[in-house]
Amino acid sequence: MSTKGEMLFVKQNEHSYVMFLPPDMASVKDFRKELRNSLLENGFREEDIAQVELAADEALTNSVSANVVNRSEETIICRWTIRDFKLTLYIVDYGKGIRYDMSKEAINESKKNLPEFLKHVRDHQSNKSEEHSSSGVDYIHKNSGQGLNIIHALMDSVKIMYHGEGAISDNPKASDIMGSILQLRFDAHKKH
Repeated sequence: MSTKGEMLFVKQNEHSYVMFLPPDMASVKDFRKELRNSLLENGFREEDIAQVELAADEALTNSVSANVVNRSEETIICRWTIRDFKLTLYIVDYGKGIRYDMSKEAINESKKNLPEFLKHVRDHQSNKSEEHSSSGVDYIHKNSGQGLNIIHALMDSVKIMYHGEGAISDNPKASDIMGSILQLRFDAHKKH
């Protein structure tokens, strides 16, 4: 198992992968590399890989940020399977959950005009900054607050669940939440 500050990647079989990551922004780069390799091995097209990478980067960045904000040094778990050009990715953190408030209509509109949506995200970036660590070096990370909107626009489905004391729920009491579980799904066949 991974110890504090170390990353562990396991390819369970040709369709199943898991990573144990420290709550450090350098983990995002390590995760992206292994995710990209697994998608390439499974025949995904470059444009689909780029789309999945962006959503996965946002999701893991949210998890790292949630752990940091809650002063949790717990390992973040990323587990994914790929079958028949369908990706299912779970990211489990210990950050007390994440907020999402974009309507289904806004999600669908974002998917129609992705370049304009991403420009809006860049333009919207706020002055809210958080201190994070990357490979042991602290730096200020500017949080745009649009990560979940980006994820919803890029993926076919997004589900947010919460875990705590042996239970998983999509609507627990705040006091029962130990962290979140984000489930992302992407079907490359639907994109062509």
